[in-house]
Amino acid sequence: MSNGITLSGQPRSGYALTNNIIHKLKLCAGLLNDDQDRQAAQQITRDPALHLVDVYQKALVDSGYNLDEVIINGEFHSLFGGPKWFDEDGNYYVRKYIGVQGKGDLLINHRIPTLIAKYYDTLHSHEFPRTLISLYPNAHHLASIRNPLDMMNSANHSINALSSEYIQRTPSLGSETEIRESIALSKFSDLRLCDGLIQHQKHYWMEFLPIQEHFYKVAWEDLICFPLETIQKLSRHLNIELNMEQIRAIWHSMDHKNTLLYHQHNFRENQGIVGDWRNNLVNEHIDLFKDAGFDDILDSLGYTKLKYFNAQNYNVKQQRISQNIHKQHIPSIPDQTLATFAFNKSNIDTSQYDFYRGDWQGNTCIERATFTDHELFKQLTELSEHRIERAFEYCKSILPDNNTFSTNFINQLVECIRSGETVGLWGISYDFERLSSALSPALLEHANVTLFDQLEAGVIVGQKTIISSDKLVEFKGKIFAVPAQPGAINSMKRFAKAKCFEHQLITNETNYAAI
Repeated sequence: MSNGITLSGQPRSGYALTNNIIHKLKLCAGLLNDDQDRQAAQQITRDPALHLVDVYQKALVDSGYNLDEVIINGEFHSLFGGPKWFDEDGNYYVRKYIGVQGKGDLLINHRIPTLIAKYYDTLHSHEFPRTLISLYPNAHHLASIRNPLDMMNSANHSINALSSEYIQRTPSLGSETEIRESIALSKFSDLRLCDGLIQHQKHYWMEFLPIQEHFYKVAWEDLICFPLETIQKLSRHLNIELNMEQIRAIWHSMDHKNTLLYHQHNFRENQGIVGDWRNNLVNEHIDLFKDAGFDDILDSLGYTKLKYFNAQNYNVKQQRISQNIHKQHIPSIPDQTLATFAFNKSNIDTSQYDFYRGDWQGNTCIERATFTDHELFKQLTELSEHRIERAFEYCKSILPDNNTFSTNFINQLVECIRSGETVGLWGISYDFERLSSALSPALLEHANVTLFDQLEAGVIVGQKTIISSDKLVEFKGKIFAVPAQPGAINSMKRFAKAKCFEHQLITNETNYAAI
C-alpha cells in the first residue's frame, strides 16, 4: 500500500464506483491515512480560506448578477471539488460548473497544487493515463473500463451536478424518471451530440489501449454481475486482506445507491443494467461508432464487435429516436434552463459547437461558456487566481498535522466512553481513523459506542457496522461529531437542528486562521 494507488478512467466507466470501493477497502483495513502527504493535503482542505465558492459569488455580484439565480452545486464549493485530472506534464487541474438561470452556464478550470491529489485514496485522472504511470511508476495502477456503447447510453441518461442542483431547487420540473427520459430522448436524437461523446471516448481509448497492460482493469460489468468476487480480487491485488463478510458489507453499502452528498442525481434509479444500450441506441449510432473505428477498440477491450440492429425489432423508444433522426428533429427539453444545464460537460468533444472559449490566465481558464460576459469572466479569473496563488504558497510551508482534535473534545469523549454512557460517533472515514490514532483503539470497540455516517452506512470497521446518519434521530445518548472541517461541522449542526437532536451534539471545533 505504501506505493500508492492510481486510477484512470472516463466518466460513466465505473470510475467513481471503483474509486469508492477502494476508499471502503482502505477504511475497513484502517489504511486511509497511510501517506504523510495525505495528512498535509487534508489539512489544506479543512481551511475555509482556500474555498472558491465565495470567490465565485463575489465575482457574480460585482458583475451585476443576482445570487438567487446562480446555481453552484455543493460539490464545487471547495478548492478541490469537481472533476480532476493530470495533464501530460504532471500538472493537476480541477473543473467547476456555474449556472445562471435565464442566462446559461460556464465551465471554469483551475490548475491547483499537485499535493491536493494526495487528499484522495487514489491518484485519479480522467485524462492522460500515461501520465499516471510516469508520475508514480511504483504505484498500483488501476483502470475502470466499460463497454463504450453502454458508456454513451449512460451519458445520455445522466444528470450532471449542475442540473441536479437546479432540479433540487425546482420541484415543479416533475419526477426524476420523467426528467431523465426527456433528456435522453433529446440526446439520442441528436447525432452531433452523440458523435461528440464518441469522439471524446476515442481520444482516451487511443492513449489507453497501447499501455493497458500496465493497468489492473476493473470492468464495470464484472462489478455489476459478480460484485463480491470482483471486489475480493481487487482487494487482494492491493494487498488488502478482508473477509467475505466485510466485502459483502462494502458492496451492500453502495449497491445501486447514490454515493455523493450534494449531487443527488448521480445514480439512475432501477438501472445500472449491463447491455442497456441495446434498448436505446439505433443503427445510426452504430454507424457513428463504426466510422470512429470502434470495432478495433471494442475488440482490444475484450467486448463484442459492433453489430447492426434489425430495425423491425426496435422497441417503442428506439422507433421514436430513429424517426427523429430521419426527420432531423431533436425534441426539446421543456425547461430551457434545464436544457442548457443538462448539456454534457466533461465527457464530450465540443469542437462542433460555437461556445465561448477562453485562454489560460495564470492558473485559471474559462474552458467554455454558453454566453459571453467579458467582465464576469475577468472577475472570475482574477479573484480565483488570487485564491489559488495563496494555496500554492500554503503548500510550500504546510507541515502534516494528524492531531485534528481539541483537547476538550478528546477529554469529553474518553470520559463518556469510560463511564459507560451511550456514545455516538458521527462522521467516519479519515477523521475516524485519526480519532483511533488519538485514542486507545480499544476504547472505540466498547459496547456503548455506535458509529454513524451517511455514505459509509453498512461498512464494517473493526467489529462495528456503521449506521446511517438518518438513524441519529432515534439515538439516545451523546453524539460526538468527529470531522474537523468547519463546513462539515456546520452541515451537521443544521441537520441536528432540523431533526431536533442538537442538544445531544458535541462538536470538534478547530479554528483555522485566514492565510
